[in-house]
Amino acid sequence: MRMRDKLAATAAFVGTAVLGGVAAAAPVTATTLDAGIALTSGHNVGAYAVYAAPIDANKIAPNLLYSPNPSVTDGIDADCYTSRGYPVNGHDNRWYHTMYLYYNHNGVKLQKYTWTYAPYVDNSAVANEHLIPDCQY
Repeated sequence: MRMRDKLAATAAFVGTAVLGGVAAAAPVTATTLDAGIALTSGHNVGAYAVYAAPIDANKIAPNLLYSPNPSVTDGIDADCYTSRGYPVNGHDNRWYHTMYLYYNHNGVKLQKYTWTYAPYVDNSAVANEHLIPDCQY
């Protein structure tokens, strides 16, 4: 009987630890990963080395993924924007100088200086509202 009690206690402990780990992991991911500027325009977004030539050869990080679910859509942190970039598909020429890429869909945060196309991030809303400064370059 003593062995059965030990096995039951071990199973209960393991079950609690597993369930507790899963329950604790979800909020940590949701609160530590965020999006200073969330993808809201309905586009996936590339991260480029330069804003003048947005071609695959200049991509320096995986694409950020848009989701209509705000808790899993990816996002960026940017310190400034430029209006000197290449206009894509008839949109404006604003690009965000990006410091962090938030891959909320898979729980990854990447610190990397890149350029992301503002119309595809948030329809250039942050730049249009001057919530971050013009880079002046």
